[in-house]
Amino acid sequence: MGETLIRVSRVINQSHVLLEVIDARFPRRSKRLKRMIFHKSKQLILVINKVDLVKDNGEELAKKMNGFAFSTKTKRGKRKLLRKLEEISEGELLRVGVIGRPNVRKSSIINVLTGRGSARTSASAGYTKGEQWVRLSSNILLIDSPGVITWDESEDDLIVEDALSIDKSSDPISAALRLFEIHPQVLGKLELTKKGEEALEEFAVKTGKLKKGGLPNTPEAAKMIIRRWQRGEL
Repeated sequence: MGETLIRVSRVINQSHVLLEVIDARFPRRSKRLKRMIFHKSKQLILVINKVDLVKDNGEELAKKMNGFAFSTKTKRGKRKLLRKLEEISEGELLRVGVIGRPNVRKSSIINVLTGRGSARTSASAGYTKGEQWVRLSSNILLIDSPGVITWDESEDDLIVEDALSIDKSSDPISAALRLFEIHPQVLGKLELTKKGEEALEEFAVKTGKLKKGGLPNTPEAAKMIIRRWQRGEL
C-alpha cells in the first residue's frame, strides 16, 4: 500500500488536471484520494465509467455528481471529455493524471481517448504497476496510476465493488453472501429459488460444480458467480 500511495502521490504532483474515475455501479469515491487532491489544490474532473451497466446510462448519476458519464465499451462521453481537456489546455502543455480505485478501467479510458492501445489493461484489479505517460495530442499528456484502496474497507466489499479479484479472496463464500445481501436481484438473474448458502449449493448443482461424492462445491460456485458479477453479466 505504501509504495502505491507514493506512486499515486507522484502522479498527482506531476499533473495539472486530474481525472478521477469511479465505477457507475458503485459511485463511491476514495476518501484518501479526496484528501490527497484537496491538499494539492489540483483541478479535478470526475469521470463516471461503466455507465452502460446501470439504468438510464448514468444520466442522473452524472448530473448529481457533476461528472462526465463515460463507457469504455460504447465510447460514450469520449468527445465531450476530449473537448473539456482541450478547453482547459488552451493550446498549452497539459499533463493529466488518471486516478481512482482498482479496476475502474483507468487504462481502458486512456486507450479510448487516444484511440489506440497505449496503456496496458487487464480485467484483473490492480494490474497497473506504475506510471505510464501517454500522448493524447500535441499538447496533452495522460498518465495512468495504480488503484488506491483504504485500510478500513472490508475484503468482501472490495470484491463486490470490483476493486479486488475474487481469486485473491480468503473466503469466496463470504464474498458471494455479501453480494446477495447488497444486490439480492442477483439471485433472480441467476434463476435461483433459495437464499444464502443454500443458493450457492443450488447454483453449484445447477452448473455442475460438484465435489467427489456429488456434494456441491460452494467455494467454486461462489467464485463463478462473483466473476460473472465483476464482468457486468449480472
